[in-house]
Amino acid sequence: MEDNLKLIECNDGDVIECNDLIYKVSKLRQALKDMANDEDFLQDFCDFLKEKDICYVEEGCYEPECFTEGMDAEILNLGSKSWKKGKLKFNLSLEFYVEKEELENPGHKDVITESESPLDDLRRMINDATS
Repeated sequence: MEDNLKLIECNDGDVIECNDLIYKVSKLRQALKDMANDEDFLQDFCDFLKEKDICYVEEGCYEPECFTEGMDAEILNLGSKSWKKGKLKFNLSLEFYVEKEELENPGHKDVITESESPLDDLRRMINDATS
């Protein structure tokens, strides 16, 4: 990523526009989850890893559990004195990077804030009318 981009959190209710199409983040995340359960995708992914001499799953084993629950594995961290047991799994994710220029513009509000109480606006209107 370029230096002028910053990763921000995406919530399921957020929407993203790309190529004149608008999608809810929840719909994009669901598509990624569905992809992890697609047997053809899993087989293609495992075959790609094997081409790179990475044998992630056993021969002929393309079950979704390998990607959702992970597989038994061990890791040796740099500087560690012993191996640690755990699970290895691949995770497909959705990331959005906002341009820093947008963040630094103080006159531009990206967030719509609600009144402290729904009655605050009504109180202001009454106070303005009576004063």
